[in-house]
Amino acid sequence: MQTPTTTDDLATDAAPQDLADRIAHFAGAGLLDTDNPRPAADHFSALTVLLAYERQPIPATADPEKVRQTMADGAHAFIRAYATR
Repeated sequence: MQTPTTTDDLATDAAPQDLADRIAHFAGAGLLDTDNPRPAADHFSALTVLLAYERQPIPATADPEKVRQTMADGAHAFIRAYATR
């Protein structure tokens, strides 16, 4: 098993933090309802990317339309959960 290096840690942490920053921006603009953008970013990722990979675990044989639909459904679920009321 390979141990992650500092470079690997930085590369894998940048995308979730960037997403959390965007969610914080949308929350600050009154478009999303969250006081804690990092867990909201984790929820978005789980509802979209993680579900798409779970349902289509082999990228070479993944059906692009199924991946797109899974991610769109996840984005809709996220908006229903985090939309301002």
